[in-house]
Amino acid sequence: MIYDMTQEQLAGMLDVLPMELAFIDADDKVRFWNRTEGRGPGWQPSALGKPAQACHQDSSVPAVNSILHKLKNRARDVVERKVTSNGEEKRFRWYAVRDANGRYLGTVEVIQYGTEIAQDSEHG
Repeated sequence: MIYDMTQEQLAGMLDVLPMELAFIDADDKVRFWNRTEGRGPGWQPSALGKPAQACHQDSSVPAVNSILHKLKNRARDVVERKVTSNGEEKRFRWYAVRDANGRYLGTVEVIQYGTEIAQDSEHG
């Protein structure tokens, strides 16, 4: 529940979390991402308002479409993948966001990098 938070407060709160976050709306458009300095390549400013598929390499688009389809159509509420690239482990999670009536509002994408995954495991 949110009580009278400003956009600046909400963005600031999300920026301090030890992970990358992005919100992709029900029309597959990128609407938000948190700051990612020192965490990874992050999203490009030009991505806002564009289809999520346009923000990925062509070879990744079928996987993006599959994930979004599963979340939209209630086949899954969460999809998780781990990838190792250049010796660093990354954990990707996508969560379906639904309103109180179960209507799909979009997807939150969460990316954690090796050091963040280890820290998460230590505190969990």
